[in-house]
Amino acid sequence: MLGLTIVALAFVDLRTEASFAPELPAPLASRSDSNCDLYIVSGHDADPFENHRFWDFRDLGDYVTSEPPSITPDQDEGMENVTSHYFSQAAFSDAWKIRNGIRNPESEVPMIYSAQNAYLSTDPDSGGTQTYLTLRTTRLQDFQSVVQLASRDENILYASMRARMKIIPDDMDNGNVATGAVLGFFTYASDTQESDIEILTRDPMDTVSFANQPASPTTPGVSRKFQIPGGKNWTEWVDYRLDWLEGRSFWYMDDELLFQTTNSTPTEPSQLMLNLWSNGQSFSGRMRLNREVYVGVQWIETVFNLGNVPDETNGQTRCLVDSVATKGVPELIQSSEVSPLAVSTAVRALGIAVLSFIILT
Repeated sequence: MLGLTIVALAFVDLRTEASFAPELPAPLASRSDSNCDLYIVSGHDADPFENHRFWDFRDLGDYVTSEPPSITPDQDEGMENVTSHYFSQAAFSDAWKIRNGIRNPESEVPMIYSAQNAYLSTDPDSGGTQTYLTLRTTRLQDFQSVVQLASRDENILYASMRARMKIIPDDMDNGNVATGAVLGFFTYASDTQESDIEILTRDPMDTVSFANQPASPTTPGVSRKFQIPGGKNWTEWVDYRLDWLEGRSFWYMDDELLFQTTNSTPTEPSQLMLNLWSNGQSFSGRMRLNREVYVGVQWIETVFNLGNVPDETNGQTRCLVDSVATKGVPELIQSSEVSPLAVSTAVRALGIAVLSFIILT
């Protein structure tokens, strides 16, 4: 499963998570990878990972509710409940927290997390047959209402994290996207142990930022901006991927490797985060009053280790994560049922048995 934290700025009076009172009678089952022991990712010679998770938001029609109202000025503590029974189901809640509470009230525009800003929506482009997770941020007079999903595991040491996302144009902005918001998908242990995929809505619509934060005062971080391949922009569905490996970081969009570096790659156990925010300062910019930014997420996929190196002994079943027939379903590439060691042992045993038979006869 997964863990929790925050990006860069300090936060105060942070209630850990929201809740939803009743449970549905039929709980949603999590995806099982019981036939796999190790997971292989494409693109480089990374060691295999021990854990795989996939959250698919595309077929959750039974959990969709009407769009929750936008946060009002009176909702200035972030204590709203989650918006759907789905977020209380073990398949989601065992892995993620939706943050509640006040963060950095001293900033130019204080940020307040609210679970009311995460909800499930019907995808209008699918004819009503598919759904996605929606994230929302709203600028009010005295604060910015923001949203963050934080993984529960706090000991992730190296991961490949992916999400299919887009920023959704707002009808209030005549089909445009309000400037001043940041969509972040990242690892985090501290301000100097962080690796990011970020979309700044003040940037050109075809531009995405990749960064490793400075590892120390004497070690500079690294930050680059890249255009989305294929002539796309971030209001279209794009697969974003960050591979955080020992001493190396790789960034992909739509399966195309765009950037890699060994500079300031995090070394400490971390958590995985997805957030949508603005604080009115120079990095994000300032959103105009009463404007909102929305993000759609079709799925999130992670493979990771928990503070240990996998034991690559003979007999472990290995599965491929990428280029599979069904997204999120790893495919077998090496079975543990008949390992080289087992075959060798069986051959030796058979030879001894045959020799004994010859001697006895």
